[in-house]
Amino acid sequence: MPPLKDGDYAGQLARLQAVTPEGFSVGHSGDWDGKEALLAGTVCWYSVIAGLLPAETLALARAAQAGNNAEAERLDRAFRPFWQLFQRHGSYRVMFSLATLLGHDLQPPRPVLPLAAEEQAAVRAALATFKGLSLPDAGRAE
Repeated sequence: MPPLKDGDYAGQLARLQAVTPEGFSVGHSGDWDGKEALLAGTVCWYSVIAGLLPAETLALARAAQAGNNAEAERLDRAFRPFWQLFQRHGSYRVMFSLATLLGHDLQPPRPVLPLAAEEQAAVRAALATFKGLSLPDAGRAE
């Protein structure tokens, strides 16, 4: 299921389940509203940021899947600077910038240009929101 303008994930999930075979799994693709889709009952979240921040993303997904609204909201708040950057610039260039900050020497292939210095600073600031963020043991990759 893609991001929805109206945010009615429960309604869309019910509509999809009504026209698919019993047991058909409906997931969500879209980072900034993954929490809402999981809380509404989608069974998985196809997340781009999970590739570079797996423990944090897993913790958010598990909290939402468990229906723990408070914990899902707490973790989603830490991701919001990234969600805003994704919505402004798309996730592609933001992820290249994040990968570089995490020690991977990557640049987007031409003709795609890296983010401007000002936006790279915004990615650095977004990453800083995770410093000191406590994660439940269930959110840690093994």
